Amino acid sequence: MRSGQEERKLLCFQPVYSIQSRAPYWPKKRTITPARSECLIQGVPEVPGQFRYAVTDFPSQASQKGVLVAATLVNLEMEAIPVRVLNLNNKPKILDKGDVIATCEPVVDIVARPQECSGAQHLPSTLKNFQILNEEQRTAVRKLLNEFQNLFSTCDAHVGRSNMTQHRINTGDHPPIKQYPRRLPLSRKEEVEHLVKKMVDNEIIEESGIIRPLGFAYCTC
Repeated sequence: MRSGQEERKLLCFQPVYSIQSRAPYWPKKRTITPARSECLIQGVPEVPGQFRYAVTDFPSQASQKGVLVAATLVNLEMEAIPVRVLNLNNKPKILDKGDVIATCEPVVDIVARPQECSGAQHLPSTLKNFQILNEEQRTAVRKLLNEFQNLFSTCDAHVGRSNMTQHRINTGDHPPIKQYPRRLPLSRKEEVEHLVKKMVDNEIIEESGIIRPLGFAYCTC
């Protein structure tokens, strides 16, 4: 297939079996995709052996039937290649064996991002007190802690972060709390500057570009 001056090698897949709700069945001649549902169809390449990795896409004839195919990175050396199919119609769709359900384009390059290694890491001494454990348990715990040692803080400046969960506080219909800025004593000005600089260096806060005098403290509580 040619698109402009660029040549693309495409492969076709033939449906072999379908998996719906973790219950596999093996049709002899056709695969039925239920109405308005998604299922995983295992396919085999029509012309195998040309390349190993490819990205699946759906051909025009499949899209005209109201069937969409998810773009997925696949390994063509597998015996059966999973193809995720979505039926947008209100009626079941029948895919006969030999129908073209997807095409695939070869992957040119696979780029691996290098990981920075800072050498051996050491656990805090508080995590090495295993007096209540026997030798076998100590070995298992040390192995586990060394495997996940990057999850522990090594100093006060090491602040962990995660976006895996969200916390919300239900304030109801209470209006926002507003407080007037108050001037700090001169004796605490240097301390505040040090704390602000420390949080900026540890990437806890960032400069907003708005210049405010450090003689004032702004409270949000």
